[in-house]
Amino acid sequence: MTIVEITGCMLRAARGLTGLSQQEIAERAQISRPSLTAWENSSSSVPSANTRALARVVAVLQAEGVRFREDGVFVERAVPLTTALHSEARA
Repeated sequence: MTIVEITGCMLRAARGLTGLSQQEIAERAQISRPSLTAWENSSSSVPSANTRALARVVAVLQAEGVRFREDGVFVERAVPLTTALHSEARA
């Protein structure tokens, strides 16, 4: 398993992919919104002193389908069953 260094830009991009607000993520991760704002605006990685809080933020984002990789931030969403059935019927 590769350890990915999470940067502020990655957090901001991940939040954008989920459509969640800073407040929603902060509440789910049990951190303050100003902390999340500061992390997102940071040009470097999130300080290691905040490892537990960052882990909670990452867990919230991952629960929404976000995946952090060395080459960027991606979202994996399951295709709704009705879409899959409709597509299969046309094949």
